[in-house]
Amino acid sequence: ARVKRAYERIISSNAYSRGLIKVIEPNKVNEKILLTVHTSELIEAIRELSECGGGLIAPDTVVSRDSYEVALLAVGGAIKALELIMKGEFKKAFALIRPPGHHAERDRAKGFCLFNNVAITAQIAISRGFNRILILDWDAHHGDGTQSIFYENPKVLYISVHQDGRTLYPGTGFIDEIGSGEGEGYNVNIPLPPKANGALALYALREVAVPIIEQFKPEIVMVSAGYDAHHADMISDLNFTLDTYYEMTKMASKIASRHAEGRIIIVLEGGYHLKYMPMSIVNTICALVGIDKEHSEREYLAPPAVERYVNLLIKRMKKILSKYWAF
Repeated sequence: ARVKRAYERIISSNAYSRGLIKVIEPNKVNEKILLTVHTSELIEAIRELSECGGGLIAPDTVVSRDSYEVALLAVGGAIKALELIMKGEFKKAFALIRPPGHHAERDRAKGFCLFNNVAITAQIAISRGFNRILILDWDAHHGDGTQSIFYENPKVLYISVHQDGRTLYPGTGFIDEIGSGEGEGYNVNIPLPPKANGALALYALREVAVPIIEQFKPEIVMVSAGYDAHHADMISDLNFTLDTYYEMTKMASKIASRHAEGRIIIVLEGGYHLKYMPMSIVNTICALVGIDKEHSEREYLAPPAVERYVNLLIKRMKKILSKYWAF
């Protein structure tokens, strides 16, 4: 229903009516593509469970009869975006796909995620010659799967802004999780406290993430775009607005224009409100194609204590990360 409502919003949007976007069907990927990130045991377990009619692959993650085939299409949507961009047919793409992926680890499906769509796409990009990939994750939940997959890989700069893991699933994503080995310094977490609003998220991104990204100089930008940090979404305690997603996309798009020849792939993650998720996606697309946002609402005010906490958080993050990046 969420994808259907989002699609309906997209094809009735100004961007679509003005001919600024094109809708393209995904293709199912071959299992060999999944093996670039995931173990054969995980792939086989999901496939067999789906063929048997479905069941739980994890305590919080359901596999239905059609889940395996749909998951192949989801990965295929993200991969197709990369292929079209590499061919020069497009510079920007939004993968409107389900199931999401950023909680899926190499050998484990969880958090509603079966295969890690954005991680697989990034790994394929590396195999095609990209050496500096930015993955920006603005889902309300920390993308622990993506983090673990690239934790030792300096070719991927993973930056996640999310609700503090002490107050929300999956309980990870703290500021001292900075990567290890060759990947040390290339993993950046911005854990916001409950009741943080979009203005604070954008402020933290500008203060911490943007200076790092400018030094990293990504060759392609990928976004794990979750919309469950919206104030109306009951799954988190953050207070982002429709405008927040427009501004974050503008930020990501400008980074892509400066460093990556405009190349940006936005991949759908969470988002569970049937009204505001589709509107947020339309605003994202408006920012991608460079037109005014279609939807707007008043900013939610953050309590003074939350503002003070975020300012202290930023100072602590800069202190930790200044070993690797200049601020």
